[in-house]
Amino acid sequence: MSWFRRNLGLDGFDLVVHIGVTCMLMVWVSMSRGPEELFPVITGASLIALGIRRSFALRKAGHPGLTTGEMEAERIAELEQRVAELEVTQAQVADLAERLDFAERLLAQSAPPLRVVGPGDQR
Repeated sequence: MSWFRRNLGLDGFDLVVHIGVTCMLMVWVSMSRGPEELFPVITGASLIALGIRRSFALRKAGHPGLTTGEMEAERIAELEQRVAELEVTQAQVADLAERLDFAERLLAQSAPPLRVVGPGDQR
């Protein structure tokens, strides 16, 4: 997962397109000799639109309304849970290995071979 998607909820390409549209709108205002007071308005509107897009993208990704710090805390909690699951699995594997060793030792003991007695054989 890219840094942009993890922290902003958007891909780097989406962010570049958003910045490009904002810059094109500013260039259009300057070329049409519009009032320069529109530049801060355009910038503010662009940032508000970016915030809304981020909110929708994070909700869609399953992180409703989480800030970057909250997302990191959630990720750390998820990793801690996975580590705990791995420790349990590791303990189970160690128990199975111990049982296998015990079974191998039992099979390796030299026991007298069993003799099958037929109907005509004497005991």
